[in-house]
Amino acid sequence: MYINDVHIAYYIAALIVGMIVGQIVDWANKRLPEYKKVISKDIIHEYRLDFKPNYILMLINAVIYVGLIYVFGIKETFIANLDLIKFLVLTPMLLSVFVIDYKLQIIPNRLNLTIFELGLVFAFLYGLSSIAITINMLLGMLARWRNFPNYNIAWRHVLWKRGNGLW
Repeated sequence: MYINDVHIAYYIAALIVGMIVGQIVDWANKRLPEYKKVISKDIIHEYRLDFKPNYILMLINAVIYVGLIYVFGIKETFIANLDLIKFLVLTPMLLSVFVIDYKLQIIPNRLNLTIFELGLVFAFLYGLSSIAITINMLLGMLARWRNFPNYNIAWRHVLWKRGNGLW
């Protein structure tokens, strides 16, 4: 049976993998704000004592994975599947950013830099098929970083107005 030219087994596999990755994201959400290693030797001991599945995070991740398979489909080559792979890798990281930021109002630097490094890796991989795509991605990154100080200045101005001149 096929849905959107993708065999249903891929959807079932995406659902199962999405639930497993969702539970790993829950584990990472507990360890990242404490600046501990996410993958370490004590992971089995700690996790065995305090295992409570986060069904909401597992379900959200699994549904997003199935939706990504439905939208992008499965293609023949690695380069053709690069969009799908990119979103499958970035989805758990962005979910982790959302949950940690919602609970603690911080975004761990390790997570932020990992997302940045993955952006560079995917820009390089896109360059294997077309150098024009990589140039556009890198120029877009530079344009965003060029505007970053302007965002800070504008935000300081808003806070200064709200505070009646006091910081």
